[in-house]
Amino acid sequence: MLNTVHLQTFLAVVETGSFSAAAKRLHMSQPAVSQQIRALEEQVGGVRLFRRSGQQMVLTLAGEQLLGSARELVAMAERAVQAVSALRGQIGGRVTIGCQIGGAEVFLPALLAIVQRQYPAVTVEVEVQSADRSLEYLTERRCDVVLVNDAPRRRGFESRLLAGERLALAAAAGHPLLQQDQVPSGILRDYPLALPQIGHPLRRVIDDGLCRRGVNAADLRVALEADSPLLLRSAVEAGLALAFLPVSVLPARLERIGIVTLAGQPLAYEWYLVRLRERSPDRVVDLLYETLLGDEARATLLRLGLAT
Repeated sequence: MLNTVHLQTFLAVVETGSFSAAAKRLHMSQPAVSQQIRALEEQVGGVRLFRRSGQQMVLTLAGEQLLGSARELVAMAERAVQAVSALRGQIGGRVTIGCQIGGAEVFLPALLAIVQRQYPAVTVEVEVQSADRSLEYLTERRCDVVLVNDAPRRRGFESRLLAGERLALAAAAGHPLLQQDQVPSGILRDYPLALPQIGHPLRRVIDDGLCRRGVNAADLRVALEADSPLLLRSAVEAGLALAFLPVSVLPARLERIGIVTLAGQPLAYEWYLVRLRERSPDRVVDLLYETLLGDEARATLLRLGLAT
């Protein structure tokens, strides 16, 4: 294989007419130029490429045969360098995020839009599933990062708080509770509710929050159990039940549903971004993690009603 550095030196000698002039152009010593030309001559079969004519170095027949190819090869090498340089700072690759069912699948695309703007060559795959399955995938390296409600206590995980999210008690438009300024928690025993399934982190937040208000989960009238907040919202819109919905799930315009003003502090829960403490060798994973925790992501979450 021909060395492009040697070819560049060869062309410099052709264009300047001497080893000394070529050395000056290339910021090299004259012996270094002579050495590179000898190395190139050995690569092409040990033939002479230049002969002296007075004060000038002129091409031999072999040198003239090489000249066209040398120019093409050097030009190709320069184009390759330019193409790679144009990608400088542009990180590419594929990242998999494990996303717990429960609302993050609603606001996550807004965060991924930031990733796309900053790193357009990155492809993100999202696995929406339970928190336990997401963490299992993370351990098996089938996911690179996961988004869950509870920070795992297991060793080997690194957790960062992404956002806190308030829960709003939603009712269908026209519901009588929407007419009251302050609704006591105990009144929820009298109305059907649509809740996440037992064991879901969001269900634990609701049950624990109501318990602190003196309302036992066993006394509630549960009309529907589903882990999808969008399904719970649809149940509210259909007039089936009341539901505690993450604020990110609420429609932009409250036309078919309204928010009941429940007495006391609103219920809330948290989202954590989790990765393995043992870093992935792929730089794109670190960049994604940092972007999701960055200033632009925080501003986006605030606009969506999440606390950061």
